Amino acid sequence: MNVNLNQCEAIFDRALLSTSEAEFCHCITPLFDVYEILSVSFGRGSTFWRARLIDGKPWPRLKDMDYPPPDKARVGRLNDAGAPCFYLSAKPETALLEIETQEWQQLQLAGFKIKPGEELRVILVGEYAFVNKTGYSRITGVDPGGTIANILNTMPPDDAIATLYIDRFFSHILNDPHARDSGYLLSRALGAVLHSRIKDADGIAFPSVRDANGSNFAILPEPSDRVFQSVTCALAKAGKNRRYGMVEFEMVGCAERLDAQEHFVWMDPYQPGTLGMYGMTKDEFEKKVL
Repeated sequence: MNVNLNQCEAIFDRALLSTSEAEFCHCITPLFDVYEILSVSFGRGSTFWRARLIDGKPWPRLKDMDYPPPDKARVGRLNDAGAPCFYLSAKPETALLEIETQEWQQLQLAGFKIKPGEELRVILVGEYAFVNKTGYSRITGVDPGGTIANILNTMPPDDAIATLYIDRFFSHILNDPHARDSGYLLSRALGAVLHSRIKDADGIAFPSVRDANGSNFAILPEPSDRVFQSVTCALAKAGKNRRYGMVEFEMVGCAERLDAQEHFVWMDPYQPGTLGMYGMTKDEFEKKVL
């Protein structure tokens, strides 16, 4: 069954009034008659970032920069309480904005790459609308082979317009700045629906909540353990608060490697402005591929 814009709006309105995950999932089911879920696989070339505030001393272990254990996992934008996922950003600046860094706070910023020979498959939300508007992908920087544009162009015009509208709605659900007020009910429900339809997806990529053109990732624990490799970790101090998503920070330390117990070994003395890299090939290191 095709879904026109008026029908889309009626579905959106009902879904937004949902009081349970099951009700939301039932409401949005007709949207998938026209909406084709996008997914993409990432390889070694991409770097993913996570930031944490420091209270006193730096986080000493790699696991401190990973997803929390189940007993400490609170309900989140795309996870239930007790069911953690690894939240990451495509850029370090986005990671800093996501943790609502305040002036002069100390923070720790870790970068992760995909292990050689591994791939990370993620569902994309918001890419139809972004590519249609800008001509390039928010996630990959390019629309490989014009794939997303071709999908839209080969659809009947009414379906293409509905797809763009639905994509904007799904983006709104996932990056709603007020989602916390409802315990992330709708975003968690949408995440569950998307994973139920793309069962081999390792996670979901969605527009940043706090960075207008940034991207975030919510990766499931098992694939996170399988594919990610720590390649850098920096200590930084936030600068003055700026408007319009501008982030100002100064690096004040970095790890030069991980020891056998996966504790960070900090560069001492630290050379200002240096971002240490480890666990990379000679070619990657020489090209400083991050």
